[in-house]
Amino acid sequence: MRVLVTGSEGFLGQRLCALLETETDHEILRYDLQLGHNVLNARQFDAALDGVDACIHLAAIADLYIAEKNPERTQQVNVEATRIVLEACNRHDVRLLFASTVCAYGNNKLEESDENSPLAPTEIYASSKAAGESLLADQLEKHSIMRLATFYGPGMRQSLATSVFLNALLNDEPLQVHGDGQQTRCYTHVDDVSSGIICILESEATGVFNIAGEEELSVLELIALLSKVTNKVAHVEFVDDRVGQIRKSNISSKRLNSLGWWPRYTIEDGLMSCLSSIE
Repeated sequence: MRVLVTGSEGFLGQRLCALLETETDHEILRYDLQLGHNVLNARQFDAALDGVDACIHLAAIADLYIAEKNPERTQQVNVEATRIVLEACNRHDVRLLFASTVCAYGNNKLEESDENSPLAPTEIYASSKAAGESLLADQLEKHSIMRLATFYGPGMRQSLATSVFLNALLNDEPLQVHGDGQQTRCYTHVDDVSSGIICILESEATGVFNIAGEEELSVLELIALLSKVTNKVAHVEFVDDRVGQIRKSNISSKRLNSLGWWPRYTIEDGLMSCLSSIE
């Protein structure tokens, strides 16, 4: 299979491409701004799809803080570019796997969210991803939407909470926690997210899929685990909560489990892999 990956040089893109290249027989084509490619350039992207069987669309403004500061740019990259990608894939009869986010469930007040749960995004990034999803909504017999969990791992963006807390602990600095620290996430290792994407790709399944680990942790529980693996005492400072904070994120990946995917990393093992990459 010839597979084009947009956003190939980002945190997830690099790891996904590495796994595709080492663990599958697929031919992988990388498409990223760092390589001189632009998903907003319709003509350039259309040409890149020549002979391609599937496109994994990861390219996005994914940093919450950058999205908040640049709402118009976020709309362009996360929504308009997705429209360009989708239309080109349809012209070339290429299957599209669109990377969305479990943050789109927002504060929907459910104990657990599966693929049929209502979306209730609370901030610009998640809203833009939900808007991107809407472009594919009537074409899911051919394409797939992948709602990705909060992921982490070696090489993660420094702005991610896991990275911020880990670096603060290693440098004996205070850890700033927004709100009361009881907000939860299903933190999932980047390799597990990547293997989930590969599972969907190779199964040729279409529709909506959550890709998330089974362990739901609060921010304070995450910090406790980080303290354990670093053998450091956490000095927590509570600050004002973020606007649009998601209080509870407990995600069901049973649909993906039915295709044979299960996460390989526990959160503790995953955090150890992050620490090992630094030391």
